[in-house]
Amino acid sequence: MTLLFYYTLIIMFFYTLVAACSLCAYFVSRRKAYLFATLGFAFYFFDVSLVFKDNFITPAAVFDAPSFYDVGNPLATIITGAGTFLFLWLAVCRYCREGRWPIRFLPTVVWVAASAAAYLLIKDPQWREFIFYSMRALLLFFSYGVLLYWYRTSPDAQRRSIMRGHRTAYLCAVGLTVAIVLENVYFQLIYDPSNLPSGMWIMAERSPSENMLFVCIGLAVLHAAQITLRLRAAEVPAGSDPLLAESIDRLMPLYVQAHELSKREEEVLRYALMGLDNQNIASTLSLTAGTVKVHMHNILKKTGHANRTELAQHFWEH
Repeated sequence: MTLLFYYTLIIMFFYTLVAACSLCAYFVSRRKAYLFATLGFAFYFFDVSLVFKDNFITPAAVFDAPSFYDVGNPLATIITGAGTFLFLWLAVCRYCREGRWPIRFLPTVVWVAASAAAYLLIKDPQWREFIFYSMRALLLFFSYGVLLYWYRTSPDAQRRSIMRGHRTAYLCAVGLTVAIVLENVYFQLIYDPSNLPSGMWIMAERSPSENMLFVCIGLAVLHAAQITLRLRAAEVPAGSDPLLAESIDRLMPLYVQAHELSKREEEVLRYALMGLDNQNIASTLSLTAGTVKVHMHNILKKTGHANRTELAQHFWEH
C-alpha cells in the first residue's frame, strides 16, 4: 500500500505539471487547445485522486465493500471521466480544426449515458464493473478511429504531414489502450480475489495502463507547450519539428498579408524560418540558389530587416 500511495502521488504531480505548463502556453499563445488540455488534465488529476476519497472521508468503505467487484464512487468517476475526455477531445478537435458541435460534444454525452446505464442496469457486480470501466476504452478507440479517418480523408497534404509527425504518440496511445482492455479483462473477469485482503480490493478499480496512457498524452502536451513557450524566448526556434511547422503555418497568413509577400516569397520564408539555408531551400522548392537569394532579398526589403535573424525574431513576435 505504501508503494501504491507514492506511485499515485508521483503521477498526480506529473499531471499537475502538465496542466501548469499547458496553462502557461495558453497565456502566451492564447490558443484554446492549451486551455482545453489544462482543463482535461485537471479533471484527470481529480479522477486519479478519487482513490484517496474513501481513505479520508469514509475510511471503512473499502473494507466494508460487499464485493471485490464493487464500483466505488460511480457518480464522481463519471463526472471526472467526462471532464477529462471532453476537454482533451476539444483540444484535439481544435488542433485538427474540427468545429462541428456534434463531433466535439456528442461522444462524451453518449459515453456518460452508456456508463450510467451500465452501472444502473447491469445486476451482476463483476460484469457491471468490467463494462463500466471498459466504456473508457471504447471512447478512446472511437477517438483513434476518428483521427485516422481525418488523416486519410484530409485534402490538405500539409495537415497530413503534421499529423503523420505524431504517429509514434498515436501508436503508443493505441497500444496502451489495448493494455487497458487486457488489464480490465484480467483483474475484473479472470483474477481470483479470494486470497486478497479486503483492504486491497481497491486494486479492482486501478488501471496503471490508463495512468501510463495519460503520461504519454501529457508528454506530447509538454512537448507542444515548450515549443510554444520558446517562441517568446530569446532563442529563435528552428528545425523540422511538426509542431514548429504548425506554429509557422498559423502565423504566416497574417504576416504575409501585413507585408504583401508573394506566394513564392511565403514558401521561401517558411523554410527559412525552419532553419534551411538558401541551397537547401532551392533544392526543396526546385529553384536555383540565385533565385532563392533574390526572394530572400525581397523578403528582407519588404519587412524592413537587415538579416535573417532579425526577420525571424520579428516573425515570432507577432
